[in-house]
Amino acid sequence: MSLWSRLFGKKEEAPKAAAIEPHEKDETAPIEPTDVDRLARLGAEGGPSADDAIAMFRALRSSPDEGKAIEALLARASAMPEELALAVANALVDRGEPARALAAIANATSSDALLVRADLLADAGDVGGAAALVERVLLRNLDQPGARERHRRWREQLGLSHDAPRVDASAATVVTNEPDAPFRLLREVARGGAGAVYEAEDRELGRRVALKVYHHPERDRAQLTHEARVAAALAGPNVVRVLDADPEHGWLALEWAAGGALRDAIRARRAEALRPIERWAVPLAAALARAHAAGWIHHDVKPANVLLAANEPLLSDFGIARRAGEPSPPGSMGYVSPERLAGRASDPRDDVYGFGRIVEDVLDALGDASPAWRAVAAACTGADANRPTDARALLTRLRIEVA
Repeated sequence: MSLWSRLFGKKEEAPKAAAIEPHEKDETAPIEPTDVDRLARLGAEGGPSADDAIAMFRALRSSPDEGKAIEALLARASAMPEELALAVANALVDRGEPARALAAIANATSSDALLVRADLLADAGDVGGAAALVERVLLRNLDQPGARERHRRWREQLGLSHDAPRVDASAATVVTNEPDAPFRLLREVARGGAGAVYEAEDRELGRRVALKVYHHPERDRAQLTHEARVAAALAGPNVVRVLDADPEHGWLALEWAAGGALRDAIRARRAEALRPIERWAVPLAAALARAHAAGWIHHDVKPANVLLAANEPLLSDFGIARRAGEPSPPGSMGYVSPERLAGRASDPRDDVYGFGRIVEDVLDALGDASPAWRAVAAACTGADANRPTDARALLTRLRIEVA
C-alpha cells in the first residue's frame, strides 16, 4: 500500500490488463507457411513429397508467385524429381529464359526431357547436340511423338543421310556350315550391321568360342582384318581375345563370354550382373585408357560391345576403330557424341561419351539414383569442354570418386 493510501485511507487500485482489440493482430501467433515456403523445403525434413511439390508448382503457374516458386525450386535443384524439373524448365521457356531452362534439365534423362533439351540446343545453334539427344530417344522408342521428324531435320542440317542402310538378314553367309569348317554352330546370340555372332564349338579343341561372321566377306574383308589386328594390338586385361581369323571366308573366332553382352543384362534388368557398377565400369575405363594411350579411338562404345565373362567386362568389336585425328566413321545411334555427329575428327572424348551413355543406361535400368554415378554419366555426356579429355582422365576420376 502506498503512503497516500495509508494517510487517507484510500485503497490502491490494481492496474487493469490491456485489452486486445478484436481487429488487432496477435503477433505471437504462428504464421502459416505459403506454398512457396513449402517448395523451398523440398528434400528437407518436413518438406513436401515429390507429388505434393509438383501439384503445388502447377497451381502456382501463371500466378504472381510463379517466379518465386521457380527460384525456390532451383535453389533445391538436387532434390527436384525429374518431372518437376521438366515443369520448371517449361515455365522458364514460357518466361523467355531458355538458357536457365536448359540448365534446369541438364541431367534429365526421360524421353520427354531429352526432347525439350534437344529443342533448346537446336534453338541455341547446337544441332549436333540436339541430334545426339533425339537419337537417345529413338533408341528407346521409335514412335516417340516428334522424334523422327526432328532426327531427319537435324541430320539434314548436319549434312548426314537420314536413313542408315538396312542389312538383309538373309544375306548373312554362314561359312562355318562347310564340311571342313573348324567350328560347329550352336546358336545365334547377336546380329548387327556388320555381321552376326554365334555361340560355337571348336571341333578340334572342344572349347566354346564366339564366332563373328561378316555379312559380306568380300566387301568387308579389310574391316575384318582391321578389327582383328587392333584387338590383337591391344591384347590384355578386359579386351576380348582374338583366337583365330579367316578374312577370306569372313569370320573371327573370339573368346566366349558366358555372361553375354551388357546390353542383355540391361534389357533384363539383371541387378546381379549390373551391380556394383564399379565392378565392370572401372575395368572398362581401364581398357579404353589403354586404347587411348596407344592412339586408338574405339568409336563404338555401347552396351552391345561390352561382354561379361566371370564378372569381368570385355571390350569387343574394334571394326571401326580409328587413330586419333583420323576422320570419324558413322556410329551406332544413341551413342555418338554431338561433336562427332557435327563432323569432328576422331577424339578420345567420343569414347568417353559412349562410356557415359552406358552408365546412364545401367542407372535407368536399375532405377538407381546414385549421385556419384549420375555425376559421372552427366560429365561424360555433357558439355565437351567439361568432359574428361580421354579415358585415362576418366579412370583417374573414377578411382577418386566411385571406386
